[in-house]
Amino acid sequence: MQTTESPSSLGPLLYDFALLLVLFLLLNLDRRFREYAGRSLIRPFNFFADIRDGRLLPNGQTTVLAFVLAGGFAIAMATLMNGYAISPAGRKIFSSLLPSSALTNGTLGASYASLLIWGTLISFVLVIVLALLMRFAAIFVKGRIYFSDTYNIVVWSLLPLAFLLAYDLILPRMDFDHPTAVLSGVILLVIFLWSYFRVLKGAGVLFDIYPTRIYLYGVAFLALVAVVAFVFLQKWEILANFSPATPLVGRGA
Repeated sequence: MQTTESPSSLGPLLYDFALLLVLFLLLNLDRRFREYAGRSLIRPFNFFADIRDGRLLPNGQTTVLAFVLAGGFAIAMATLMNGYAISPAGRKIFSSLLPSSALTNGTLGASYASLLIWGTLISFVLVIVLALLMRFAAIFVKGRIYFSDTYNIVVWSLLPLAFLLAYDLILPRMDFDHPTAVLSGVILLVIFLWSYFRVLKGAGVLFDIYPTRIYLYGVAFLALVAVVAFVFLQKWEILANFSPATPLVGRGA
């Protein structure tokens, strides 16, 4: 029987250190990259206006940043999935959310390394897809907008994902119980909302749309997704598994 690997293994930590090293080199070997990172977080409106006007780093560095962000997100998701896969509540959640081909004897059939690799690749592809969708939407607005513009907007909007790299250093060593699930959920939700509204702001600047209008559409879409997800989770009784009384325990340190 194939079992999941222990989240306390050095694999994810070494991967995380490698991503941190790449990010450190990007920040320290190119002064402009460091300045753009600071401006992106502190003054995003002006930063996205620079992208619209064609003043930004080469796409190669942006692509390296995209892989770093995708890897940071993949480490968090792979660690949580691997850590909770052996718990009774975790098996029920994964059985409801994942196809049977992804499961072995009721738990995840993929190895920890496979989760990291595929998680990084899928996350990076999703960045490309989001940039393509934004480029398609640009057809309906005035002005000449290229894929490189939407690609830069999306990648730099997701810069808050870099903060996950710090959390990824301690997550594999934590006990996979209910408090860890709640803490991880809060951190992921905060970073998601931060990144989501940054994407809206970037799209508004790029498409020259009044901020209130794009935020209204964005919040309405997010509310619709939240309602659909809530109904799905209730239907499959997944929300009940996050009750403190539910034994949600996986492998710890």
